[in-house]
Amino acid sequence: MTDANTAPIESGDYALPFRIEGQNVNGRVVKLNRLASEVLSRHDYPEAVSRLMGEALVLAAMLGTMLKFDGRFILQLQGNGPISMLMADYTPDEKAGGLRGFAQFDDKAVSAALKNDTHGLALLGDKGHMAFTVDQGPDMERYQGIVPLEGATLADAALGYFQRSEQIGTSIKLAAAPLLLPGGKTEWRAGGILLQQTAADGGAIDIERPPEGYEDDDAPVDDDWNRLEILLGTTEDSELLDADLSGEKLAFRLFHEDGVRVFDARALKFACPCTRQRVLNMLAGLSDNDREEMQEQENVEVRCEFCNENYVFEPSEAFSA
Repeated sequence: MTDANTAPIESGDYALPFRIEGQNVNGRVVKLNRLASEVLSRHDYPEAVSRLMGEALVLAAMLGTMLKFDGRFILQLQGNGPISMLMADYTPDEKAGGLRGFAQFDDKAVSAALKNDTHGLALLGDKGHMAFTVDQGPDMERYQGIVPLEGATLADAALGYFQRSEQIGTSIKLAAAPLLLPGGKTEWRAGGILLQQTAADGGAIDIERPPEGYEDDDAPVDDDWNRLEILLGTTEDSELLDADLSGEKLAFRLFHEDGVRVFDARALKFACPCTRQRVLNMLAGLSDNDREEMQEQENVEVRCEFCNENYVFEPSEAFSA
């Protein structure tokens, strides 16, 4: 199949949709080769924070490219642990969908937690939550789903969302890691794969409610779905992070006995819309008290948390209006 809106995948950063033939199951492989490093190299994160950030970028791309909308898909994790917030968002575009992300954390608390063998999702504490938000602009209503952060990994938490909110049979694997390249250079890679059930008419399957007339103990077991989940579970992190192993080859390795139909990949790129003028517009919207306080400074500095770009203004320029 050919999609006129799909750009050539030259960078190795893409989301590849596929379908398991005859099983009412869709899938998606995400590969972030250059893009993961492009985002993470802008920040001096501890490795444990970068791993979670890389997985969050994959999950945002995975779910964002499944939606047909204009606006932003936002994944946000918040907690009371060493990492207080982690955010990644996806913005659709005709040529390549845009990804960006950032994390807020206490560096000393992260180091202490790692020494105590606290890793992964536990770095956000025990009272965190995850929010999925579809923001289609000021004139459209926002859609948001929020669930507790449960499980050891981000993939576990995402599965919890689908089980609680969407009631769709879903299986996910995510991976992110630094790779040592020839010459001693380190680059980040991230990737993931998802399987999701659909009803025969393309709608979602309710996995929590058995068909009418069945008692819970009599509800049928979907042996095919269980088998596909087991196959997905054989995916190695190294396969998700291997730039030379395409998403198509990975899907075929896992599910070739059923048959795999692959569709056009959606290219992905790093994209942050911040500009000097956007920052000036933001400053213009500050309260009078904030403006007066900032005008007393020698320079006004604003740093974008996503891309780490630092904008410096003289007060006369920042508050000329």
